[in-house]
Amino acid sequence: MPLTSRLTIVCSALALSSCSILPRELNLSPLWFHRMDTEGEVLEWDCLWPILHYERTPEGGDDFRIRPLYRRVTEPEAKATEHQFLWPFGRIRTDDVETSHRLFPFWSWRSRENDAGVRDVDWYLLFPFFWGGASGDNRENYFAFLPFYADIPQFLAYDRFYTFLFPLYVRLDKGGHRHRLFLWPLIGTSSCAENGHRWFRVLPFFGYDIEPGDHDRRFALWPFFAWSIENEGTESETDSFWVWPLFGWRTGRTVNGWMALWPFFQHTWKQDHFTALTLFWPLFHYYWNRAEDNITQWWLWPFVARVNSDDQRSWSFLWPLIWWREYDDPDGHTQQQWVLPFFWHVLIDQPQGTREEHTKIWPFGHRTTKYDKEGRRIAGDWSILSPWPWRDGNAYGMEEAYGFLWELATGRQRARGDRAVDFAARLFTRRERDGTSTSSVPFLFNYERDKDGHAVLRLLQFLPISLGGGDVDGAGR
Repeated sequence: MPLTSRLTIVCSALALSSCSILPRELNLSPLWFHRMDTEGEVLEWDCLWPILHYERTPEGGDDFRIRPLYRRVTEPEAKATEHQFLWPFGRIRTDDVETSHRLFPFWSWRSRENDAGVRDVDWYLLFPFFWGGASGDNRENYFAFLPFYADIPQFLAYDRFYTFLFPLYVRLDKGGHRHRLFLWPLIGTSSCAENGHRWFRVLPFFGYDIEPGDHDRRFALWPFFAWSIENEGTESETDSFWVWPLFGWRTGRTVNGWMALWPFFQHTWKQDHFTALTLFWPLFHYYWNRAEDNITQWWLWPFVARVNSDDQRSWSFLWPLIWWREYDDPDGHTQQQWVLPFFWHVLIDQPQGTREEHTKIWPFGHRTTKYDKEGRRIAGDWSILSPWPWRDGNAYGMEEAYGFLWELATGRQRARGDRAVDFAARLFTRRERDGTSTSSVPFLFNYERDKDGHAVLRLLQFLPISLGGGDVDGAGR
């Protein structure tokens, strides 16, 4: 049995073994703290706060921590166990479909079933030097020892990345095209299977990229001279010429444009389709494109900017300090207001009818609240202080490992009927759960109230004083 599991069992047993003589909540922080439910099952405990901590998760799993070095979490629904160590550098996770572990930058390994239902393994060692992987059908086996050798699929946006003695030789495959580069990125050529595509360059002297029926692009003494034909043989065929950075133009049946003293003055347009205008870059820019959800964008930098389209609307002032933004995506309808770095507010109306709201006044505090379809609050948290500048995935695991360093007070709602408040080192703690509540101050007192309203105050944690209330002997008296 792992050491962490044995340690959790021992500490939990210490609380349970004395449940007949110990109160549901015993607060001797920072030496010891425990809290149990009405059935005597452990909800949470601390030993030598903030080092050892355990709590039962809302889903019925376990969350054990040796802060700030280690954390172990179980997820019963996903049949998952996750170990975090030196977070965010180290992680081991196993569930029904995937097993992975990493200690960045030294090691990473992942095994899972891919979209074809075949076991797929990927790993690296001493990032970014050693890479490797294999699939059950041997279709995606690869190995890399950079910069000496690499043959990697789905790497850096390419279907296949191959190199030998980088940068002496590099081969890139993408969408039926194969490009070879020597003394990367200076000399390049291609052998493409589609449309007779040809690509060649010797930087900075000469190069071309020709795909019959689509485009013909050439340059000489890059980046000073360049010319091209785009959309060959179509109504949108366009010729362009470029003498960088002095001037350039683009002419066609439908598309036209010009530039002068790049990047300060540029204008490109296609009637009834799009237009892009830049004057005194980066001071003024205007862009409209019907094909991109009717997007209209303009700015007078850094004072004001505006974006409007079929699925988004935003304003910004004194870029990048002040933002008002509203948009639709697969996660739902999102509204954001930012006055960076001091204030931000995010409201997400999710497709299933639920809602999440997050407000932060940096670095003093934050509040996150989740609501169900009926608008009832079902989960959330708040804290004072709150200096970590991210939320959601970018904040995963950080508060659990390091929050004790800065949090003076926290509140947490694990479920609809489960709320808790804690001050640092359990100087005061309170939790309401399923109609009952417990609270305490270290060594001085603890307080319990059951579902019937009967309350008990224990002086010095052990001396009970009944405060009455509730149903006496079940007789309703």
